[in-house]
Amino acid sequence: MTAMLELINVSRRFEKKFDAVEKLAYRLGADLRETCVNAVDGASFSIARGEVVGLVGESGCGKSTLGRMVAGLLPVSGGTIRFEGVDVTDAAEAEARAKRLRIQMIFQDPMSSLNPRMKVQSIIGEAAIHHGLTTRAGMPAYVAALMEKVGLDPAYAQRYPHQFSGGQRQRIGIARALAVQPDFLICDESIAALDVSIQAQVINLFQDLRRDLDLTYLFISHDLGVIEHIADRVVVMYLGRIVEIAPTEALFQDPRHPYAQALLDQVPRLGAGRQAFRTVKGEIPSPLNPPPGCHFHPRCPMAGPRCQREVPRMITENGHGTACHLHDGGTA
Repeated sequence: MTAMLELINVSRRFEKKFDAVEKLAYRLGADLRETCVNAVDGASFSIARGEVVGLVGESGCGKSTLGRMVAGLLPVSGGTIRFEGVDVTDAAEAEARAKRLRIQMIFQDPMSSLNPRMKVQSIIGEAAIHHGLTTRAGMPAYVAALMEKVGLDPAYAQRYPHQFSGGQRQRIGIARALAVQPDFLICDESIAALDVSIQAQVINLFQDLRRDLDLTYLFISHDLGVIEHIADRVVVMYLGRIVEIAPTEALFQDPRHPYAQALLDQVPRLGAGRQAFRTVKGEIPSPLNPPPGCHFHPRCPMAGPRCQREVPRMITENGHGTACHLHDGGTA
């Protein structure tokens, strides 16, 4: 399948420079250092048209940062992002900007991502007017069609966000993303803040939109049950690095990286009987001072000397990629 989106060795660093007081203290001999966090460290994968790729990992692993770079909301520190073969890393050219418009993002908390001072009609329709997809006179009909598409009554278009439930506000966010007629949606924990029953409704809506509008998704979530249900492939991240990429069925049946195995061991299963759930041992290392070699080695029960000094490379076999020394023909 031809790649619609390609990430090639993409990285994002957050640096904190000295302020005036710290500069003075440093000049006077204080033991201070400027801090740098590699939130995303050399991520590479592709997504085909019509595919749903799930991005999973513990909180703080860099999932949302990666999604925001793809959406153009954060600049890339290194690497390349291509959309339909066009380099959109900085979107300086007109063609790249047009491609970026076809990538939209749906956020986790609909209340904080919607302007509380704007009516729903303006929230959904303003971007379409700005990009010439409708006129001011045609906006009410344009917004009404979008609201119906996401399961909202168009009669509520003159209401404010606080007058809706959480599930309805998330549908407003989806309609806003669809208003500029995108081909690619990034869903950043888009159902995490909703009740379980509402989550199922929104997941079904995403699947209906995928079928009706031929959409492609990058679905970011910490809920492996949801990912198993909706995704075609899964990308597993740990501390800024991608450690495993595989078709959903293959990953859930045969996870190869020790971190992916630990995550999937904690997924509740019907009919599994009484289980003693064991958390992954240890704490996530600080991103300010990540461990050398494989980032997971301080918590890995199979780690060896090589894991402590050498960064594992991604080895792919039959579409199943693993960044682990246990799978590269050598020893840990």
